[in-house]
Amino acid sequence: MRKYIVVKVLVLFFFCILLGGCSKNMNMNTEMSFLACGDADITVIKDRDHVVLVDTGEAICRNSVLTYLQKKKIKSIDLMILTHPDKDHIGNAVSIMERWNVKKVVASSYRKHSSAESELFNYVERNQNDYQALEEQMKIHIGKMEVLIKPPMVEYDSSNNSSLATWITVGQVTTFFGADMKKKRIEELLEDDILKSDIVKLPYHGRYVSNINLLLERLDPRFVVITSPQEDEKTVSLLNRLKLPYELTTENIVFEIDEKTFRRKR
Repeated sequence: MRKYIVVKVLVLFFFCILLGGCSKNMNMNTEMSFLACGDADITVIKDRDHVVLVDTGEAICRNSVLTYLQKKKIKSIDLMILTHPDKDHIGNAVSIMERWNVKKVVASSYRKHSSAESELFNYVERNQNDYQALEEQMKIHIGKMEVLIKPPMVEYDSSNNSSLATWITVGQVTTFFGADMKKKRIEELLEDDILKSDIVKLPYHGRYVSNINLLLERLDPRFVVITSPQEDEKTVSLLNRLKLPYELTTENIVFEIDEKTFRRKR
């Protein structure tokens, strides 16, 4: 009888290992990946079967982006956020929409009239995708993710300052995506309510902006991501002075997020 019990326990343990660790997989953490794509933005947030993209990177890294999404066994994308129409943010939008069912696209209302933007609009029109040029604040729940998107409340003469500001909260962990906002857009944001954010995707690929210190003070992050393989000396000096750990996208930066905290996945 004792031998039978030992064998039974070992069998259960074996199947637990095959399933990837029972307790860990039952709580499957949300995974947030900032993909390496030069000076370009693409972030993939995956929560079980739910997926949100914040921007899509530039065409130059299309193969690596599509390969990464395939590797993650993504079946569909619940929400694609296009923060503004620069090619380093929307460059792979059409290619992704051709291969995956993107249920909803939310984009900046700014019009750049570029070839990349025209390609996107033509695709959306032909396929009648759910596409919304955001003019008012949006809140949406997707799986464990609470998504808050704030468009600018005034019209700017540049695509960068027309960037959407995005917060994604999982449990007690909030991440801020600053797109490419510059001084005027940051000034506007500072006049509004700002969610404190554990992780901050620094605006404008980490290039120094004169009031970025004020934004960081309000956001009060624990970690900063710079979507560029190159440092800006003034920005890095500021981060060091504020004692903020940071990392550049010289490689993919992946976080696991549970209900209370986040950790860098190696």
